[in-house]
Amino acid sequence: MVACGSSEAPPPQVAPTPQAVDHYSGHWRGLARVTSAIPDAPQQMDVSATITANNPGQCGSFEYGAIGCSGTWNCVSSFDSATMQLQETVRFGGERCPNGATVSLQATQDGNQIVFTYQNAGISATGTLQRDDVQY
Repeated sequence: MVACGSSEAPPPQVAPTPQAVDHYSGHWRGLARVTSAIPDAPQQMDVSATITANNPGQCGSFEYGAIGCSGTWNCVSSFDSATMQLQETVRFGGERCPNGATVSLQATQDGNQIVFTYQNAGISATGTLQRDDVQY
């Protein structure tokens, strides 16, 4: 209690803790242009991916439709990174998609768009994925 005529400094204000920004959660689709020294490799691949922030370790699943392979992504970096690093595990179509690719997703100014980059066994691909409102 403060007596009449005395002054007490107001308590310091506590700044709110900033919330982490999640650029990546959701369902994404798009095309990536492929560069490969492998004969008869496709020139592009269609990418469909679902990223889930609340699943530590395995944080996403992917499908490369025309190539016919799919699997899971394990997060190597956090969801609030400007570029998210993922390690790929192929679950179906391993004869067409070598296991162990490194995938990166880069946030853009448009929250409905990310840049997809794939690197594995002499194959690289880059493209833009659009957020897809399909709910699963």
